[in-house]
Amino acid sequence: MSNDECRTRVAATHQRITILLLLAVLAWNGTAAAIRAQDRRGPFTHEPRSVRSRDVDQRHIRLELRFDWDKEQMDGRAVLTLVPFREVSRIELDAAGMQVSRVARIAAEGETTLKYEQRGETLAADLDSPARAEEEITLAIDYRVTKPQHGAHFVQADDQRPDQVAMVWTQSEPEFARYWFPCIDSPSDRLTSEITATVPADYVVLSNGVLESTTDNSDGTRTWHWVQKQTHAPYLMSVVAGDFETLEQEWDGIPIVSYVPRGKLAEAERSFGKTPDMVRYFSELIGYRYPWPKYTQICVDEYMWGGMEHTSATTLNSGTLHDERAHLDHTSDDLVSHELAHQWFGDLMTCKDWGEIWLNESFATYLATLWEEHDKGWDEAAWSRRGEAEGYFGEDGRYRRSIVNYRYDEPDKMFDSHSYPKGGRVLHMLRFELGDEQFFKALRHYCETNAYGTVETADLRRAIEDSTGQGMNWFFDQWLYKGGHPEFEVEWQWDDKAKSVRLTVKQTQKVDDTTPLFRTDAEIELACPGETVTRRVTIRAVQETFHFDVPARPTRVCFDPNDWILKKLVFKKSEEELLDQLAHDEHVMCRARAAMDLAEHAKKDTVQEAVLTAAKGDSFWAVRQEAIRALASANGDDVRQTMIDVAQSDAKADVRQEAIRQLGRLPHDDTRAVLRRIVANDPSYQSVAEALRALLKVDRDHCAADLLTALETPSHRDVILSAACDCLIDLKHAEAAERIQTLLRETADPDRKVLLIAAVSRLRSDDPATVDLLKEQIDNRRPSVRRRAFDALADLGDPRAIDWLQERRGKEEQPGMVRAVDGAIEKLRGKERDLEKLRGEVESLRRKNEQLEERLKKLEAAAAK
Repeated sequence: MSNDECRTRVAATHQRITILLLLAVLAWNGTAAAIRAQDRRGPFTHEPRSVRSRDVDQRHIRLELRFDWDKEQMDGRAVLTLVPFREVSRIELDAAGMQVSRVARIAAEGETTLKYEQRGETLAADLDSPARAEEEITLAIDYRVTKPQHGAHFVQADDQRPDQVAMVWTQSEPEFARYWFPCIDSPSDRLTSEITATVPADYVVLSNGVLESTTDNSDGTRTWHWVQKQTHAPYLMSVVAGDFETLEQEWDGIPIVSYVPRGKLAEAERSFGKTPDMVRYFSELIGYRYPWPKYTQICVDEYMWGGMEHTSATTLNSGTLHDERAHLDHTSDDLVSHELAHQWFGDLMTCKDWGEIWLNESFATYLATLWEEHDKGWDEAAWSRRGEAEGYFGEDGRYRRSIVNYRYDEPDKMFDSHSYPKGGRVLHMLRFELGDEQFFKALRHYCETNAYGTVETADLRRAIEDSTGQGMNWFFDQWLYKGGHPEFEVEWQWDDKAKSVRLTVKQTQKVDDTTPLFRTDAEIELACPGETVTRRVTIRAVQETFHFDVPARPTRVCFDPNDWILKKLVFKKSEEELLDQLAHDEHVMCRARAAMDLAEHAKKDTVQEAVLTAAKGDSFWAVRQEAIRALASANGDDVRQTMIDVAQSDAKADVRQEAIRQLGRLPHDDTRAVLRRIVANDPSYQSVAEALRALLKVDRDHCAADLLTALETPSHRDVILSAACDCLIDLKHAEAAERIQTLLRETADPDRKVLLIAAVSRLRSDDPATVDLLKEQIDNRRPSVRRRAFDALADLGDPRAIDWLQERRGKEEQPGMVRAVDGAIEKLRGKERDLEKLRGEVESLRRKNEQLEERLKKLEAAAAK
């Protein structure tokens, strides 16, 4: 055997081993993919649930609360009025994370102390004598909550943030009421309530209902007494206390008051100025007057949610407030209208179980777009609804479920894009099927029939049937009790002899136990010379053909031009038809779709000219934006000049930002100059941020000074700082690391700290000093800062961090934060295991290489003989 033959045989052995390993990996990946494809239910595999069973009905609760900020402590007394459904001798309530000191039964003759036990999240009290069915009983429970795990949160100044306005707020959805007062913590039970809260005399207290009284106490405190006389679910109870200023408005005798942290009043009008008009509009649109004695909304710090619709007293994140520059990119109207809509859908009527949460969230989502339709016009609302559909499609790619679903593993899993945007689009389709008059008539009847009660989806269907006479089982079955959406392939042909359009519609989605074959009405727009007509058809089958008689061949045919239907659509058209659609269609969705579809033809002169015209001149901003995106593959002086013009002059910040992004691929002296002008002069924070990102792409060697300056530029939600950090990380700029570390040490704002922690961990991932800096942040009192520090330490992979995190774990009290620490520790240990495995594999390969070398020497020696 020759030396060459020996080497060839060794090489072939290496190749066979490599191929076998590759095949094994591919086989595993294929098996894993098949497993994933077979089960797309996500977190919805629990055994079917039922509405919660209970032995007693809550009728009324009175809470007497006193707060201690230094100890982050709430001392409470809860007095519950209960009525048994059957004879009971033991009462069980939800009570988590609280220390109960006494339970008593209150009767006409006085209070009787009861035996009780706490086990897990349950408080069980033995009655001194059995209570008969329908016999009203009253229990008093004295308790204390210290550093609450959920449900309530103390905000206060400290060494890191001495100017922080102190406040306390509660947040009970879905089932966190049990963490700050004992109750039956279920949406299926409604009760009346009252809250007295004792706080420092210069603080304000806001709660549900009407303020009955305030009492000044001798110890420098003041007690506020709020009473909610109409029923609501326990999770809708709220108390917020702190130093707030108020914007006072009203509508038709109903006080509308917006509370903001002291010093923020100048920003309140920008966020809440339209609230009275929203109350009027929803009252008239729904046909049911705003149902509560007041409407208040209050902005609080360190609030992890956008907003929460506590009955008559909405709580909002302080990010709802913003300055005039931020208003170019950001409006609070959608959030404010969403939470207000809940005062009907969610508060006046509350879903009976979290499996029916769409009756709360989908309605609020849809009514927010109806306000937008009223306030800004159909096109704005249509574009928002398109964005909602895209949000749902992204989630549907991960898992698919029915909207009404009792198979959730935890209640919070129901608060997803199926319950919000998809459900909102389902209501939009219901409006299309019924027509405006019948749809809003049905909503009014739904409210009148179910006011101050709990509801399930069947109640809505019955309200529609009773008020309109229309049987809607087919609609509810496919859209609420099944999952997915139709996927259409549409094409059309012209029969010149018959003067007829032949339209073929196919449903191509895979039909299975979750996803049905859909029935839906659809509009078909036929644009003929001199006349555009719209015909309505009903689609029921896998494939259907429709014929439309028109006087001449249409210049375009559009399927569902108003985008009523939640769908995926493939409708291939000629270049000529798309150009006509972009230039002449009256529907914003048709013009935008044409711009998107023309992207693949954008290098053609005729197409480029038409798209450039739309980018500069379409009447609706989103079409201009989509036209700019369609030019992403186009180059040349005309394209660059159009982007420069639009980036500086378009009235809509979103359009300017899209043009700025495109400039990032068009290097030129003019491009660099205009990007720097935008950084210096554009009134939109987000436009400045996009200009920095584009500048990195077209002037990489000379943009560092611009980026370092931007580190010091204030902006709403730090969008400019974020862009500057991302760009400097890309540059691996040494000076930037020092500057960002300094900013991290100096800043007090928790949101900014979170951003800077992420930046410094990426800039100096291999620097032990970075690990030490992050170690300082794991004891920050703000949970968001600690959580980001945990994640950053895990990403860096320094094994020293395991001991630090384990020590921190013992101090964490909230389960979510404990899980965050555990996740970071496990990730670090996983990296240690991976490193050890890699060391082993390297050592194994070294030994095998030595063996192969030895074999090769022997083969060469044998061949030489």
